[in-house]
Amino acid sequence: MQKLTVVTDGKKYELAAPTCTNLEDKVELLSVLGDYKAKLVRNEHKTTYESTQVYEFLFPNKKTRKLKLGGQIE
Repeated sequence: MQKLTVVTDGKKYELAAPTCTNLEDKVELLSVLGDYKAKLVRNEHKTTYESTQVYEFLFPNKKTRKLKLGGQIE
């Protein structure tokens, strides 16, 4: 499992994605700290205490990667 700590609208979150089999994708995800464009592509709230959010990140080479919200850190 790959995990990434991000800041969105001033709040810290942990995002996670299954380990991929393509080495190029791993390098893309973990190689450089920086600002990346991302959009919320799934936002489900089944109950007041359960939610599923998935973000799609756009990398400089125009490839995208989806990561699931693991939780809010702060």
